Amino acid sequence: MRAVVIDGTTPEVRRVPIPEPVAGEVRVRVRAAAVNPVDWRSLTMGRSGGPPPGRGGPPDRGGGPRGGGPARPGGAANPLGIPGFDAAGVIDRLGPGVTGWRVGDEVIAFLDARGAYAEYAVAPVDAVVAKPAGISFDEAAGIPTVAFAAYSAVVDIADVQRGQRVLVHGGAGGVGSAAVQLAKSRGAHVLATASARNHAFLRSIGVDEPIDYTAVRFETVAKDLDAVINTVDAETAARSVSTLKRGGILVSIAGQVPTEACAAAGIRCSMRTMGTPIGEVLRQVVVLVEQGRYDVNVDATFPLEQTAEAWAQSQAGRTRGKIIMRVSEP
Repeated sequence: MRAVVIDGTTPEVRRVPIPEPVAGEVRVRVRAAAVNPVDWRSLTMGRSGGPPPGRGGPPDRGGGPRGGGPARPGGAANPLGIPGFDAAGVIDRLGPGVTGWRVGDEVIAFLDARGAYAEYAVAPVDAVVAKPAGISFDEAAGIPTVAFAAYSAVVDIADVQRGQRVLVHGGAGGVGSAAVQLAKSRGAHVLATASARNHAFLRSIGVDEPIDYTAVRFETVAKDLDAVINTVDAETAARSVSTLKRGGILVSIAGQVPTEACAAAGIRCSMRTMGTPIGEVLRQVVVLVEQGRYDVNVDATFPLEQTAEAWAQSQAGRTRGKIIMRVSEP
């Protein structure tokens, strides 16, 4: 099969053996895979690129989201260190003893050992959900990692409730747009920062008050907030303290939280940590997709042969939603 492997500092497409599913796994003929920063960080961190999204920090740090510790990138399940956690495709083989799935089922999968940048990948059955019929494989692939990160922040930590005022920094990005939609699904009044060119997009996903961070300092217009979800950096987290009401919460998915400043202001602050298992998050988000309450904006698509270009665009930032790798056609 064709797959992306890292040769020194360059992602290259090579012919590699097709993986076989073991007990508790299915093999997926991958149609699309999502680009996440952890993918290109593997260029400087070795084949593994660090453990998968989950316990202890932002979407590129921490332990596995299924609660079993670090993933196995570059190990027995993925000896070549093929990148990519998020895949959408069609099941083509079941591991021994697997029930509840059939060959030919269209699915969304989180790969705890990575491997999505390949024509075939194996996925644990507890991190696989049926793809909604109303969305494309490109859109489906853009769900797992960002939904898990956003759900951990909005639901597990902030516990956003109906009527609360919530500010999402970087609302047009992958995690930010997921956080916006999850907060709206829980009945929150949502503010979000983004450049003016993204304000129409923000409103299309439910943002009540877009804030142009290039024109105004957000802390001068965002006040009396119940929660802030930060997907930008540590400086943004620190500046957010003054926007929160006493008893509010600051959750930082990107950048350290200002612990002392939070304590002095009488607010809670937290780095994102693992809570709800990835499979349950995916099931809940798929319900929102089917209800028309959660969308994935595909900003750009690339073939596997243009992985370097896709990663360069991701590194440059300013992505609206997700960058997707087109792996194979039906």
